[in-house]
Parts: sequence; structure tokens; C-alpha cells
Amino acid sequence: MRTNILRILRISAAAACFALLAVLFADWGRDAAVGQLRGAAAVLARWQVVPAVMAVSVGTLVVLSALTLLFGRIYCSVLCPLGVLQDGVNAVAKLSSKHAAVRLSYRRPRRWMRYGVLALTALLIAAGMGAAVALVDPYGIFGRVVYDGLRPIAQGCNNFLALVAGDSFAREPITVSWVSAAIAFVMLAVTGILAWRGGRAYCNTFCPVGTLLGEVSRAALFKISIDADRCVACGLCERKCKGSCIDSASHAVDPARCVVCFDCIDACPHGAISYTPVWRASVKSAAAAANAVQDGAVDESRRRFLATAALAAAPLPAVKAQTVQNSFATVARIKEPFARKHPAAPAGAVSLDRLHAKCVSCHLCVSKCPGHVLQPAIMEYGLEGVMHPVMRFDKGYCLYECTLCGEVCPTGAILPLDAECKKETFVGHAVFRKRLCVVHTDDVECGNCADHCPAEAIRMVPSPDGRRYPEVERELCIGCGRCEYVCPASPVSAIHVEGYAVHNDLASCGDGEGHGRGLHDGRGRGAGRGYGRGE
Repeated sequence: MRTNILRILRISAAAACFALLAVLFADWGRDAAVGQLRGAAAVLARWQVVPAVMAVSVGTLVVLSALTLLFGRIYCSVLCPLGVLQDGVNAVAKLSSKHAAVRLSYRRPRRWMRYGVLALTALLIAAGMGAAVALVDPYGIFGRVVYDGLRPIAQGCNNFLALVAGDSFAREPITVSWVSAAIAFVMLAVTGILAWRGGRAYCNTFCPVGTLLGEVSRAALFKISIDADRCVACGLCERKCKGSCIDSASHAVDPARCVVCFDCIDACPHGAISYTPVWRASVKSAAAAANAVQDGAVDESRRRFLATAALAAAPLPAVKAQTVQNSFATVARIKEPFARKHPAAPAGAVSLDRLHAKCVSCHLCVSKCPGHVLQPAIMEYGLEGVMHPVMRFDKGYCLYECTLCGEVCPTGAILPLDAECKKETFVGHAVFRKRLCVVHTDDVECGNCADHCPAEAIRMVPSPDGRRYPEVERELCIGCGRCEYVCPASPVSAIHVEGYAVHNDLASCGDGEGHGRGLHDGRGRGAGRGYGRGE
């Protein structure tokens, strides 16, 4: 077996891309060096096929198409994180036993399945059903696996070490959406089992991106080709092919399913496989055909002997820095969820319909939210919005000047807003329920909601019973949820946010025609109250 430099370069580049995206979703570490890696990974996230389609990023799609036309499905073998994850599972499977190392074989393409999933995905995108697309999008699956599945496990281990080692490890608040976590583990199990048994079976059977790029790669300039003169039809390349696309008996490689991993080149003991321009492969094929006609029939007994000897002798293959307020990590109060009439979508979503049409549920915005207010939806939006980001205010609130969710969104489901424009975006309004307020139930003074409102949309007004209750000025409320988060009423907040199905027009925001809102000056009104949060 010979070492091919192309395979080494491919594995190195794939590992680097995988690590960057894993750090981006897992959000492990908060130092400056990791922050720079996150910035590079955020750019890499925008170079994924389905997010580029949802964002209508023509330039990105043109570049990816050009790379595929030149080199084949290099995206699948290097840039796609789910594909690299399957390669890792396949590598472990090969190391598990000698039989597993040569367990693969040529399989006929399942065209009805591949083209059916691709056609259905295109129809769902056209119909604006992003939640359904998220179930087959490899980028979205990877994001949910890392954030919803692996991140809580890693944070739990971290917190256990913090408990044992004291201050050597900083504790992290763990937020888990059990529905999203269950879906993530199911998808991880499906892709993992398929990879263990059949290499890139998911990529060449169910993945719409693989099918689409496979059709483009049929016209690729560089392809894997087999020199029939050197090939003894030992079948070793076929047994090592993750794409199950090499038919060693006919010396043929299906370019639509080849993921350009270069494993076959290293596996061939006779150097009969190469990655060359199509015209060289055509010349070799013509010469081989002429030689076959001239030499007559092939001695099959000699071929079988060489094949057996070769198989026996061949060795086996061995973002910006985020400021997180301390209150989010220290507050342990848990409130019962409130059944809202309308959920609140993040600023920049424009409308619920637009969010559902473009979001692929990768949960990158959720992983980056410093206020922990964005969480994967369960049924807040209904079936069409399962796993899409929704604002929940039991563990945090939307920071007044934070715009990270729009900056990191690779699909354009959340538009990037500047800080001033964000302040002028109305995502919902606060609703006060007097019967739940501690002023009414406990006969105490509070005013937390008014003291912490950054838009100054809440003020305390006297009532006939001599107490002062909050009053919400709906025209000023932006729906950040800070009032709901700091409300001391338990188990249900006395004030909650009702979302808007359509946000205000973003075209005119930040033009100086605001509503007189300003950043809270932090005068500390209410400091010392018995129900204060202590920010």
C-alpha cells in the first residue's frame, strides 16, 4: 500500500473544518483564541449548501458548483461536517476487526430513493417548510447533534469536575431541549449505524445535498479512474470504498457517488487507480480496450491467483467575544412554562412565516445567545416550527444591544441588525396579570419589572387599594422579556411577553424616528428590594 499525499491533505482539511464547526456549535471555551476560531467557523457555516440555498447566496452556490465541476464531490469529503463524522465512524469500524476493514462492496445506486428525497426537499423549500428540510440537511443534523446532544454531556462532565476540583473549573448553566436532544440522538444513531455498516450509505441514499452534487460531479474535470492494464480485479478497492461506487469487475467508478476520499488509491497494491483529468482517463481506457482486443481473452485462472495473493499480502489500514452576565449562571429559580397565545421569535426574523421558510434548525443562534433566551421550539409554533428558535424567558432575556443571532445565522432566517435597529424592532409586548403579582399576593412593594425595563415601557402607578402596580405602555415595549425574567412571582410570572406574528418594518429602523427609548441608565432603582435579582 502506498501513501497518497492527496488523501493526507484531504483528511487534514476535513479534520480542521470539522473541529471549527464543532467548536462553533459546542461553544466550549470563552477565551480570545477560541473566539477567533469561532469567527472563522461562522464563515465556514455559510459555505454549507442548504444554508446557502435558504439564504439565496448566489456567490456561494456558484463557488461550490465550480469546485464540484473541477474536483468532484470535494464538498462532501472536506466541508460537510456530517460526512466527516461518518468517516470517523467508518474508520473506527475498520479498526474493530479485519473483516470490518474489508466489509464494503459495490452496490447499485438507489436512484428512486435518492432522486425522491431530492425532489421532496426541493418542494419543501419552495413551500417554505424549513422544519421538514432540517430532518435531511446534513449541516442542520450535525448542529443539532453537537449542540442538543453532545454539549449537555460535555457541560455535565465539566460541572462534575467543578464540584470535585473546586474553582479549577467554572460551572456552566445547562439548558436542554429534550425533544431536540431526542431527535439529535436518533439522527446520530441512524447516520452512525449506516456508516458502521455501509460507509457513506446516508450520503448516497438519503442526503439531498449528496444527490445534487453527485449529478454535478458527473461532469467533473478530475475523477477517480482505474487503469485496466494494471488492474487484476482483486476487488480490494471495492471493499475499501466508502461510497460503494467501485465495480472492480468492470473497472468502473460511479462519479455521482464517489466522495473523492482517495482511500481506493492507497488501497490498490498495483497502482491501478489514480485521480486524473478526464481526458487522460479516456486515453488510458481506449488503450486498454485496444490491448484487450489484440491480446485476446484474459487468463482467468492467472487473474484469480493474482487476486488472492494481492488480497492476502495487502496490509490493513492501521464571533465576537460574548459577555455573559453572572446572574444567568447563579440563578436557580425555575418557573412553570406559561402557555402563550403567540410565541416570540428573535429580532431579525421579520415574521414567523419567514422564519419557518428559511430556518434549518441548526441551532447556531441558540448556541451563541448570551442571554440564553433562544431555545429550540417544541410545539410553540406548531408542527411547522418544531426545533426552530423561540424566545423563552425562564432562563434569560434578550439583551438590549445584542445582535449575535443575526450575525451568525447562515441561512438568513434571522437578519443581521445593528444595535440601534435592534432596539427599534418590536417582537412582542408585555402583558401584566395583577392576580399573580407579589404586590397583590404578598402585600409587598416590588417594581422589578419597571426598574429593569431597558425601553422604559413599564411604570408603576398607584391603585385604589393604595398599592402601586406596573402598567405597560405597549407602544414602547419591544418584547425583550427582561420584565418576565426578573419577576419574583412563582411559580408563574405575573408579567409575560406575547409575541407578534409579524414584526415591525425593519426598513425604516435606526433613522432617528424612534419612540424615545434609550438604554437603561443603570441608576439602580429598586436596589435593596427584597425581590431584586442582583445583577
